[in-house]
Amino acid sequence: MGSEQAPVVLAERLERRLAAQHGERVREPVGWLLARGLPQRAECYAPACDDQVRMDTGLVCPSCELLIGDRRALRHQVGRAVAAELPRLTPAEARAEVERRLSREAAQQAARDAVRREQAAGDRARREVVWAQQREELESAKAALAARPCEECGVPEAGGLCLVCSQNRTARAAVEQAAQVAAAVSGPAQDLGVVAERLAACRVRLEDEVGRSAGRLRREGMPEAAVAWEARTLAEQLLQQERARAMDALLASEEARTEAERVFAVERARRGGEEQARAAAEEARQRCAELLLAQRLGQIRVAQRPPASEEVGGWRQRLAALAARPLHDEIRVPQPAAGGCREAVSAA
Repeated sequence: MGSEQAPVVLAERLERRLAAQHGERVREPVGWLLARGLPQRAECYAPACDDQVRMDTGLVCPSCELLIGDRRALRHQVGRAVAAELPRLTPAEARAEVERRLSREAAQQAARDAVRREQAAGDRARREVVWAQQREELESAKAALAARPCEECGVPEAGGLCLVCSQNRTARAAVEQAAQVAAAVSGPAQDLGVVAERLAACRVRLEDEVGRSAGRLRREGMPEAAVAWEARTLAEQLLQQERARAMDALLASEEARTEAERVFAVERARRGGEEQARAAAEEARQRCAELLLAQRLGQIRVAQRPPASEEVGGWRQRLAALAARPLHDEIRVPQPAAGGCREAVSAA
């Protein structure tokens, strides 16, 4: 219940337990507190239940009411079964038969619960074994990954990629994205050759800027890790600058202005407020610029893709092409002549 509610909950519990004494004196307070006063007595499966009372709300526990209702339904069911099967029993004999059957049902339920708990314990033990194996495999995989050298510079035990190469790779990726953004707003992306030249020019310009900064830092005597970190930071800043420049250019484009004017007219006619209409128009222009940038970046990436291979037709064409292809170390079986085939068929 937490440290704040615990004193109140314990005080209410002690009041209930003392009231249950019915005025009888507590002769051994410590033993009474440890055995009867302080321990929680949950009557159901709810973790907040104590003497059929919820410790968090102080109300009657609904789980206990549900269990009591189930027991009453079972008793009524057994009583009806006894009355139907043995109608000539006296009331005392009927109550005894009901209690006997209830005891038998409780024993069977307890046996089923014990079997279920045993099965759950076995399943838990098997899962623990599997989890231990998975943890061992994960630890061995982590150790193997940590022991791998760097893929680029070969530094041992670098986890496949050392810090410097990781920063350089991130910087190159940021420069490539900045070049794509710069090429996307430099002109149309219809001619693939023009797009490639424009992208290469933007890439060279950005790489030169990052290279000059890294060279200056190396001449100042900074370690290579710090140089790589600064280069990555500069590349990310260039990416943000190119994106902001592209957004400014696209916000001033004809498509964005047209969309803003259309939304302004619609909002002005519907709401009547000029300030709200201008805010909606500005939001629409911003959204249109973002969509235009995403569309042009998609065109740039499509222009960068290598030419697709020639598509193969259906299965008939594929099987014909595969059948015409010679196999390695293929043994060619001589085909018999037509007359030999007829003689062989006649003999058969």
